[in-house]
Amino acid sequence: MKAIRLHIKQNSANYKKEETVQNRMTFPLPPYSTVIGAIHKACGYTSYHPMQVSVQGKYGSLKTKMYKDDCFLNSLNDDRNLLVKMKNPDMLSSAYQVVATAQKAQGNSFEKGITINVINEKLLEEYRFLKRTKRRIDKHKKIINKMKTRLKEMKADENISAEEVKEFDKRIKHIKAVYDEYEKVKYTIPYSHFRTLAKGPKYYELLCDIELIIHIVADENTMNDIMDNIGNLTAIGRGEDFVEVLECAQTELFDVDEDVDYGEADFDVYMPVEYLEINKDDMDIISKTEGGYTGGTKYLMPKDYKIVQLKGGMRKRVFNRVPIIFCQLNYIENGCKGIMLDKTENGIYSVFLA
Repeated sequence: MKAIRLHIKQNSANYKKEETVQNRMTFPLPPYSTVIGAIHKACGYTSYHPMQVSVQGKYGSLKTKMYKDDCFLNSLNDDRNLLVKMKNPDMLSSAYQVVATAQKAQGNSFEKGITINVINEKLLEEYRFLKRTKRRIDKHKKIINKMKTRLKEMKADENISAEEVKEFDKRIKHIKAVYDEYEKVKYTIPYSHFRTLAKGPKYYELLCDIELIIHIVADENTMNDIMDNIGNLTAIGRGEDFVEVLECAQTELFDVDEDVDYGEADFDVYMPVEYLEINKDDMDIISKTEGGYTGGTKYLMPKDYKIVQLKGGMRKRVFNRVPIIFCQLNYIENGCKGIMLDKTENGIYSVFLA
């Protein structure tokens, strides 16, 4: 079986676990999805090209760093954090103007001027005017509710013709449409330009001195594209997690036709659980964690995904997750099924394609 072998070094990286927020924890090696995404970006692909990936490697140390996080809340709060106005509200932009800041955790009011520091008086007055506009609109909208009540009475009154009821209903709908359009232009759109910004310290884990061995198996055209565009592979993980590609070579993978003793090999591997289940009597793995799964740490590792359409025009990525064991190999015996070997001048790599 033909494959591509990548030997990569990184000074540092964070392979973020998507479920972590306050402390952005990292996987010990890049997930399959991260590797596949980096390869697709390097090749300029805009659609998914199926490929199998095997990941192994090591890192020197792990440390935690603090950073300042700017978070725009989903709702606009009048009594906390920072009141800001977006400079480009219709674009994915982080540019904003600070209007005012709250002095306490709660109990403040930007509208009433309670315990706040005013940064931009003009924008604060614009915010307060919009709040007053909303109250005026809501007050006038009560007329529509009264008219709807009157409509119910008219329908129940046998002395009022169906044509008269129909005309009155038409009038209500017209007035409501006028109010809705007025509210959209005078309040909803300009008010949406104001946001609540929360600032605070957060943390992320950082792996240092990383060395990776990645094997990729795909169709011939895709592997040729990878070989031709490997120079475009600049990062794996975050955009600033730069890579140094020490080797990009085509290689031949073989079935396990001999016993392999890794001795003091220090590469960790991502091993799909299925390989362990069918070969557990023919291999020995070393765990670096206490209480791990059968000698290793178990992850549901993301690989590829499908786009699912949600209500309101929203879309969501649903990942295909592969159950894997993060461990270190001690030895494997001749005849192990599914596992492949890459025999190089520097030694033999076990390849666990997923």
